[in-house]
Amino acid sequence: MSCPYTSPQNGKAERIIRSINNVVRSLLFQATMPPSYWVEALSTATSLLNILPTKTLAFSTPHLALLGKPPAYDHLRVFGCKCYPNLFATAPHKLAPRSTLCVFLDTTALICLQIESSSPSMSSLMKLPFADFEFLDATNIVPAPIGSTHKVFPAGSSLDASLAVPM
Repeated sequence: MSCPYTSPQNGKAERIIRSINNVVRSLLFQATMPPSYWVEALSTATSLLNILPTKTLAFSTPHLALLGKPPAYDHLRVFGCKCYPNLFATAPHKLAPRSTLCVFLDTTALICLQIESSSPSMSSLMKLPFADFEFLDATNIVPAPIGSTHKVFPAGSSLDASLAVPM
């Protein structure tokens, strides 16, 4: 346990967080994806770290230690690569396209981002300066407020009457 807002007290947790952030950053940079896809990159990063051997477990995997069976690697795909998912089940009629160009985002949940023709092209959307990746910077963390930040009004006050819905 460590005290709130004193991250230097827990070095092991900080190293794990740094490792995960490094993988997330690498996935986003490699795929030239905007920072708004950090959730999918985080999901992929944690699943990758769980199936990689670690020195702490005598070069075994956390997946094997937790579940008792070795991890499978056949489901892995490149984060941010082009993919063409099968859309046959959701096609409105039998002559509708069976697939469309998408960007593969998550191995565990099989999430694909469909590229719409009306939206800006994905290549122009992905060509963002690296300064847009500020969400990974841990130097400007704002601590969570302690205590209630909302003003509490007693029941039957004049504010309650102004919010009442007329019938």
